[in-house]
Amino acid sequence: MNQSTGLTSPLVVPNSGRWIGNDGSWSSFLVQVGKPPQFFHDCEPQRMNITDCGTKRGIEVFDSKPSPGFQRNRSSTWKEVGVYRMGLGANLGLTSTAYYGYDNIRFGSNSDQNATQSERSAVAAYATPEFWVGQLGLSPSSVFLNETNQAPSFLKMLKDEGKIPSLSFEYQAGSPNRLTRVADSLVLGGYDRSRQTNMTLLVPLNPDAVVGMQSISIQSINGPTTNIPGNGIKATIDTNTPDVWLPTEVCDTFASALGLTYFQEADRYIFNDTARSAIQSLSPTFRFVIGTSTAGGATVTIEIPYGAFDLQATYPIFATPTYYFPLRRAANESQLTFGRAFLPEVYPSVDWERNAFNISQALFNSPPLPRDLITIKPIDALSEVFPQPYERAGGSSLSIGAIVGIVIGSLGILLTLAVLWWSTMQTESEPPHTLSTDGKEVAQLSRTRTALELEGRAVKELYTPFGHYGYTENKHS
Repeated sequence: MNQSTGLTSPLVVPNSGRWIGNDGSWSSFLVQVGKPPQFFHDCEPQRMNITDCGTKRGIEVFDSKPSPGFQRNRSSTWKEVGVYRMGLGANLGLTSTAYYGYDNIRFGSNSDQNATQSERSAVAAYATPEFWVGQLGLSPSSVFLNETNQAPSFLKMLKDEGKIPSLSFEYQAGSPNRLTRVADSLVLGGYDRSRQTNMTLLVPLNPDAVVGMQSISIQSINGPTTNIPGNGIKATIDTNTPDVWLPTEVCDTFASALGLTYFQEADRYIFNDTARSAIQSLSPTFRFVIGTSTAGGATVTIEIPYGAFDLQATYPIFATPTYYFPLRRAANESQLTFGRAFLPEVYPSVDWERNAFNISQALFNSPPLPRDLITIKPIDALSEVFPQPYERAGGSSLSIGAIVGIVIGSLGILLTLAVLWWSTMQTESEPPHTLSTDGKEVAQLSRTRTALELEGRAVKELYTPFGHYGYTENKHS
């Protein structure tokens, strides 16, 4: 509690120290689900309001033996609702199904007596290669599973229980290439000012984190600058995918400049050993000019070193470990996306209560600077309509000018997130059958980026409480 303001201090979610993933190396958070607790190393927040437990990856030993995934029948606090299709990444051709229900969630290990926990949170347990690890949903929208099962989101529960000051957060993806590995940072109800530069861009959430990519250039050490031709585009920041999805002609220009080869079966750009060695010797930097629109207006330049894009993928993307460049061909405008690989060099924060997000270049200091937590006040704690200074955890506050210039909506977390993602689905009436999440299901990836098929239970679409199939408004009451 901040004594000077009477507000709860921001909540720092502890890093697990583990790097996981089949499409790169991603820093993670340790999350407990159920009673007795089952431990998962979850990754970045999502455009969702539920916690997903990947049933196969990032899972700790349970009951003294390796666990195949979240074992619902072993949790005395699990309350099942049913099996539904998930809407995550549908625009990118990703599909999956999951068991939905309610259970207890707790951050960190058992040794932390003061760890934050929340009871009867919405949880989804899935078994699909398309979502390889668990994910922590931080959308504020209510969870509508069906007409009788409606609950506040995990983030809303934390605020209502007085554990965070506002519906907001910051997230910086960890970087395995910087210094001796820099872990990710997740702060709920505030942000860590020590991790961001002063050059920031404030963008409204409408409803997703959509930015204008105005230009891209490649600068090599002691070499010429290569400008990637093309008109400005609008792209969504979305952590469901590791890749940057751009128009095909832009991808092909990248491939020509970097010596990449398009591998059609995996729909990925890969390196041969010669091309990868050549790029490493040039050590290029990629400069993205990001704005609130596709041309003109406020902008911020994000510089990403080549190492952030030098990724290795394994099954089921490739049969054997293969280095690839996280670039994908967008089939249409809805697929234009900045994915996880874009995030380690970016510092975003999200303020759901003001429907805005803030994005800036991330800072990597050696040695690391002390954490500098800034509280994002709840909108109902302010006497005026417009955002007021954010309070530091220590009590001092920023001026209005600093808020605008540094992080006003603190909404920038590209984590995507934006509204109730499952409101885009339609309810079906088929009765549920049995879906296996014990590791025995048969999964087959389509070569056309379409749905993953799981053997087993027929699934329902998630409930649409507002009678239409588009995004809904965020409602925080």
